Amino acid sequence: MTTSAARSGIRTDVGNTPVLVAAFAICAFVGLDTTMKFLGHALPLEQTVLLRYAVSLPFCLALFIRRPQRPSLASLRANALRAVLVVVLALSFFYSVSVLPLAEAMAIQFLAPFFIAILGRVILKEPLHRRILVGLGIGFAGILVILWGQIGGRHGDRALWGALAALAAALAYALSNVLVRRQSGRDSLPLIVLAQNLGATLLLTVPGAMVWQPVDGRLMMLFVAVALLGTIGQVAMIWALARAQAARLAVLEYTAFLWASLFGYLVFREVPAPTTLAGAAIIVGACLYALRQPKRAA
Repeated sequence: MTTSAARSGIRTDVGNTPVLVAAFAICAFVGLDTTMKFLGHALPLEQTVLLRYAVSLPFCLALFIRRPQRPSLASLRANALRAVLVVVLALSFFYSVSVLPLAEAMAIQFLAPFFIAILGRVILKEPLHRRILVGLGIGFAGILVILWGQIGGRHGDRALWGALAALAAALAYALSNVLVRRQSGRDSLPLIVLAQNLGATLLLTVPGAMVWQPVDGRLMMLFVAVALLGTIGQVAMIWALARAQAARLAVLEYTAFLWASLFGYLVFREVPAPTTLAGAAIIVGACLYALRQPKRAA
């Protein structure tokens, strides 16, 4: 545990369990994104995002009741800020996947690890090890390969706004993750998850109500699936962020592309271009390099 982390009550484990848990969370989140892309074709964006968080509340409450905690005033302020970031993240990202193929939107979202590493250094005073920096740089090269092949030839306004929205989502996601790691030393996991979903629901109630359309049973079942995936992913990621440095987990975000390509093909028949596959191979190499534990001197 670093000195600054110890002072703030943040745990830091040296094993690989937090890494594996974070990788599982990312898979759950991509499954959520795939389902939300499908739902976005049937309902307005604001209503879709509202239901994504509102339907999750019963699951979050069930977790919180098992381990209740009275939040302090500082906790309420911190979680309110995160709720705003979550709303910005959700609206931006789900708009981007509505106008871009899932793998392309996810590729732009991969800028988040850079923001996470930098913000982790600025806000949490976490060290930036050379291996992580090199891994992030290699991963960014993979992103450039993907963008060159997938988005380079697109000049439509919707593609441009979709790319900008994905960029905004990456920044909001990075800041939210870093704030979760800082808050995890003060608040319990169930409180953080409940506050995130409740805050987002309250912020989206009016915008969602203004564009409300009827929701049939089939769509509602999909929202339940989204709620389960989101709750599981949040719990797993917050657990991992409470036990591992933000920068170390940041490179795992690159593995989301593999899931996005698979789910995009299975659900929407989106076939990755050769440049996309080449970029993915570079990204995987970056993850393997950055996550390998250096040998300690005897």
